[in-house]
Amino acid sequence: MRRRRALALALALAFPAGAESPVEAAVHALRRDDSLKVRTQAAIVLGQRGALEAVPALRQAVAEDRASAVRLAAVGALLKLGARVARPTLQAAAQADADPAVRAAATRALAALGPVALALEEPAGTPSARAAAREALQRHLERLGLPLSAQGEVRLRPTVTVEVTTGGGKTTVSAKVSLAAVDGDGRLDLLEGSARASVAGALPEARLAGLTAKALDAAARGPCEDLATRLGRR
Repeated sequence: MRRRRALALALALAFPAGAESPVEAAVHALRRDDSLKVRTQAAIVLGQRGALEAVPALRQAVAEDRASAVRLAAVGALLKLGARVARPTLQAAAQADADPAVRAAATRALAALGPVALALEEPAGTPSARAAAREALQRHLERLGLPLSAQGEVRLRPTVTVEVTTGGGKTTVSAKVSLAAVDGDGRLDLLEGSARASVAGALPEARLAGLTAKALDAAARGPCEDLATRLGRR
């Protein structure tokens, strides 16, 4: 009976009829059907149909379905869809799924999807330091092999603070860079770094800009290296 139900679902999805779309039918089956064969077939078909709107349901299946066959099929579908946004789900499965076959499949999917892409937003904070802060962050991220893309699945939201003080016969620039990293699930990591640079005497504006850039470069190094560590790139 269950085999006939799975076959009926596959046929219904291939030749849809009625008001419910085939993707909606498959998502409903993946989430609700009590047959692991039906849920497995639903995951496979969603991948075959290129149903990007089904990514949340497939991620839920990888994380929660009690049947390893369904989790395997959902991992395969996410890979077929190129669902880079699913990397956190696949990472969790690769590390902790109870079935070694699912762990292996998730690991292969992560490798096939490629490295995490980052989207670097415009820095907030001290206006005069924003451009230099962005350049410093870009430089360190590229050095660490972390690709930047406008469509990156992890969004980086930097904030920069710069304070210039004079006294004791020297000029000191204190810089702080905070980097909020937000993944596709809305999870937030806050990374911070700070640095100081000093020279003797008062500085003209051009030299002050150079000293500020030096302090910002040093302050940005730590958050970028911490991010690389968390993403497994160091």
